Amino acid sequence: MSEKSISPLLPEGKKLVMQGDPLVDMSGMCFVAVDSRKGVVVGAEKTDRFYDPMGELVEYKFTNRKKMDPLPFDGAGAMGDTNFVISAPCGTPDVPHLTVSVSVGDRAEEDVDRRRADMEAFALAFVPSVKKELACTA
Repeated sequence: MSEKSISPLLPEGKKLVMQGDPLVDMSGMCFVAVDSRKGVVVGAEKTDRFYDPMGELVEYKFTNRKKMDPLPFDGAGAMGDTNFVISAPCGTPDVPHLTVSVSVGDRAEEDVDRRRADMEAFALAFVPSVKKELACTA
């Protein structure tokens, strides 16, 4: 994770703690906290098919869900007031598709429009780095 793209999503504080799983597993989670307050939770899951973040089955995960469009890479995304989900092709036999989900917690920025802009900037930087880490060809 780039410090520049994740910093706006974190609450003010002194002690940063990151804990997470490697991406080589079927799914991985990373938790970032500042002074014991939830900052960002990131999940990356390798999937065998495309899961639509705008589909009815995942509507409950969002508050004020909106489609993320256009994305600068193949895939589809949805964003709520405190989270986003992006599904993208990976194109390898082991990882046909990838779903990345992020939620933000106790953060200093309470302006929803600003928070959404910060989450989008993080998404557009983070998802390509996950695809690179997994050696995606799509």
